[in-house]
Amino acid sequence: MNRSPSFAFASRILASALLGLLFLGTGSLARAGNLADGVSIVPAGSPVLTTNIPDPSACTVTPCDQMVGVVVSPNVPNPIPATEVEVVVRNQTGSPIADAAVVFQNLDNDLVCPSAVLSGTTDAAGRVRFTLAGGGCKSDVPLAAVIKANGVSIRNYRNVKSPDFDGAGGDLKVDISDLVAFSAEFVGTSAPDCHDYDNSGTTNLADLIIFAPAFGDASHCP
Repeated sequence: MNRSPSFAFASRILASALLGLLFLGTGSLARAGNLADGVSIVPAGSPVLTTNIPDPSACTVTPCDQMVGVVVSPNVPNPIPATEVEVVVRNQTGSPIADAAVVFQNLDNDLVCPSAVLSGTTDAAGRVRFTLAGGGCKSDVPLAAVIKANGVSIRNYRNVKSPDFDGAGGDLKVDISDLVAFSAEFVGTSAPDCHDYDNSGTTNLADLIIFAPAFGDASHCP
């Protein structure tokens, strides 16, 4: 069937209009290519992919989550186990995020040992480890310790406690003055507070297990 020139012209106009609608619907005229080319088309209304955005509820911080707070301690000659922290960063699907930048914030700079490890990058399994070397006490203080991954706050803790606390403050070494303060809480002459490391409401055997190696080694900062 022969089509007039005016019909062909009208067809071109219609095709141009449809192409314009496609552009408005996708926000792009990018071709569909492979991910190696960095090319993708996200249809209008589709959720934004968040593979590198941490989901706080999917992340874990061990042992801080179990203790509902953070323990720091001078780390010479050896770090105590409660200060060796593993963070696992995951996204909203529960998949680990590799190469995520993770940092501990808000710890008192004056009471952090020079050898403290407070930042790092996750491995392929989304894991990164820290050594929280320091002293002093923040008990029930908002934002006492904040952990961020790729700029997202994944944890806000109200408690940062240490064997290095003599009842008034820390001095980056664990000695007899700290033992006196710990003992007062342990036997009940002082209310459980800065030496209640697991925030259970009682300074007991579980806290002694954390305090004892730091005191026995006379832990200090280098």
